[in-house]
Amino acid sequence: MNLKKRVRLRKAGVILLCSAVLLSVAACSPENSESRQTVEKSGQKITVIDNTGESVYTKLKLEGIDKIEGVRGTDFAGEDTIVVDKENRNLSPQTVEGQERYPHNLYLRTLSSGTETPLQEGEKNYGAAQLSPDKKQLFYKELYDATGLGFIMNLATGASVKAGDAEFRSEEGSWADNEHVIYPDMEGTIIKADVNGKQETVVKTGVPYVHEVVQTGSRILYVTGEDGQLSAYNTETKQTKVLKKSVLWVIPSPDGSRLAIVERVKPGEMVLLLCDSEGSEQSRLAAGQQIFGTSWSPDGSKLAYATTAASAAEDQDGLFITEVETGEQTPVLNDIEVADQLRWSPSGKKLLASVSVLKDNVYQFITYVVRLS
Repeated sequence: MNLKKRVRLRKAGVILLCSAVLLSVAACSPENSESRQTVEKSGQKITVIDNTGESVYTKLKLEGIDKIEGVRGTDFAGEDTIVVDKENRNLSPQTVEGQERYPHNLYLRTLSSGTETPLQEGEKNYGAAQLSPDKKQLFYKELYDATGLGFIMNLATGASVKAGDAEFRSEEGSWADNEHVIYPDMEGTIIKADVNGKQETVVKTGVPYVHEVVQTGSRILYVTGEDGQLSAYNTETKQTKVLKKSVLWVIPSPDGSRLAIVERVKPGEMVLLLCDSEGSEQSRLAAGQQIFGTSWSPDGSKLAYATTAASAAEDQDGLFITEVETGEQTPVLNDIEVADQLRWSPSGKKLLASVSVLKDNVYQFITYVVRLS
């Protein structure tokens, strides 16, 4: 039996065994019990659900899942601290399409206490924040619908510099190392900016739409064209090599030796592939109508991702963690659609997931913090 079939069988079996836990996470009740508590911290409702049951297929243990309503968690600043994007209701709202909307600002939130410290407040919308690998710098954007301006904040001083003078797509941009961010502009040129705001052109691709730009070691990976061509530019040799086509997302492992690649196999179906550094397929880990949020654990042993089933007859949607070497899979959250890339804490013992839900005709964010052992 191939790995793909084994994963599907495990997935179906574990979902049935864990359905009580998963449904309890998805639905928040105001009532308290031994395994569930709803607490109020800093004006935010948090539901804490304990689960010490061990997966029947892996050694991964779910210690609990914290549900924080009204905030969009974007990254870990430490084991007990996350960066969040939320409405600033201390400012005046603006009326957009007949609805009052408050500006979204950035805060540092302590998980254990629920306290929040402002990072970037103001009348403009700020978001898409991610921390440098050493957690000393914050890359964020001043957002205008589908585009934004990039900024880098020194967390020690609170001072910010522009990462560029021109807007680029709001979903693009990532840390290349502790000192540089990398992103494609609207003309398809790949730009690198340092923490002092100095910018340089790295690659002129000649293609208008460039996305999924990420640096791993001396290579810059990026996707272009309608055929989803994945290319690797070597910063030392200045040479570009085409690795694969039909690629939607590429996520390098922490050491760069492997690539997690989401590939479109046909309309309405995607697969999550485990590949070597050159894009050669080693195994298939998941399939669905949509696969999103894929993220490696810090030690490179696990992949977290969210799937949307290709049809109602197939397995339910949800968030999963797969052991890379064995393909063993653990369902974590059921029937959710993540809004951003999943984020691991520095220890790999916590996982951050933000989702968007429709409530009272308005989309609202919920953040889940999954505690593992």
